[in-house]
Amino acid sequence: MLFYVGHLLLAFSWAIFLLTFIKTLQNEIEGKEVKLFALLSTISMIAVLIVGTKMMLMDHSIIKSGKWIHLKLSFDIVLMLENLFLLKLLFKDKKKLSRKCGNILYFFSYFAFMTMIFLTMTRPF
Repeated sequence: MLFYVGHLLLAFSWAIFLLTFIKTLQNEIEGKEVKLFALLSTISMIAVLIVGTKMMLMDHSIIKSGKWIHLKLSFDIVLMLENLFLLKLLFKDKKKLSRKCGNILYFFSYFAFMTMIFLTMTRPF
């Protein structure tokens, strides 16, 4: 049970840090703020991955519980790739997000996190 609560808290923190990272990158805030949120979102993402994987390995019934888990994991993978893309954009390419692209990424991430929470809480199929 502790893993479930920990995973949920880590997922909430990752959502908050990733959404804030997108907004700081979009608004071209220079300096430590954007790097701080990039670091926090990455650490939270890795922690969610580790705890979630450990949870599934401890309880194999989660993997076999239905198609909802596969849809949730698909959203999870897309958000992880988005986080890595934004890190590359920040540190390697030294670029900022346009207003339109930032809004698209922000709202996609928001709805993806809300969908994952809905799928986890209801397990509809």
